[in-house]
Amino acid sequence: MIVREQDDVVIMMKQHDHGLLAGDLARYFKEEHVPEEGRREEVLHAIGQHDRGWIDLDETPFWNDAENAPYSFMDFPVVPKLNFYKKGLDEIEQDTLYGALLCSLHFERLIEVSSEQGPELSLYQEREAERRARIHRELEETRPLGEDELYYDARLLQFCDDLSLYMGLNEPGSPKSEEHPWWVDGFSGSEDFSFTSGRVISTEWKDASTLVLDPFPFSQDVEVAYKLRKVPKSEIKLKGIALAYSETPEEEYRITVAGQPE
Repeated sequence: MIVREQDDVVIMMKQHDHGLLAGDLARYFKEEHVPEEGRREEVLHAIGQHDRGWIDLDETPFWNDAENAPYSFMDFPVVPKLNFYKKGLDEIEQDTLYGALLCSLHFERLIEVSSEQGPELSLYQEREAERRARIHRELEETRPLGEDELYYDARLLQFCDDLSLYMGLNEPGSPKSEEHPWWVDGFSGSEDFSFTSGRVISTEWKDASTLVLDPFPFSQDVEVAYKLRKVPKSEIKLKGIALAYSETPEEEYRITVAGQPE
């Protein structure tokens, strides 16, 4: 679950909905900058499905007593989180070996930049290293896997994941001074795309329905839609998080992602 707070509500976005939004964005990425490869549809599928392991978890949110807030993807207990990471990767692998490889690498990067430790984490990493080695061997039997191709696709997943998270963790239309601290210096890794000439892609809300990116990574202005729930804190206190969440209707946000005006 992606969670942020306002004065009287807790704003919540399902993790899989965030993943689907990332996949929608990836489809508009400038194709002239995509390496020539035969795995584009697998990559797009993987980006859209990368957080499907959270589907069951997000049906009923859990309360974090220590933080007096719902658990989010950032503070969810590590052992069940790893189990659902594995579940999601197993399901992706049934559809695409290459997609499972990409997503496994993606989660490994997230783990490496976190402070999580423990034997369960070590076991998860060992098993995922085995998964990636096995997939590498199977893919090599059909078509050699280029490291440049894999590096690029991993960066595309990272960028689309970050941009989708940006939309979930920032209030549309909010000023730069209120931006979530993760993106104060732009989107890490975006400087590796050839079209940026080494610049980091940065973003800013033009208004409550328009998000401006510079340099612009898409083939056209992109309109996307995603859903959030604004759960009243009074209802959480009265009924508990599970019931308050289930009784709160989803609200749809429609955002246009655009480039800097000429």
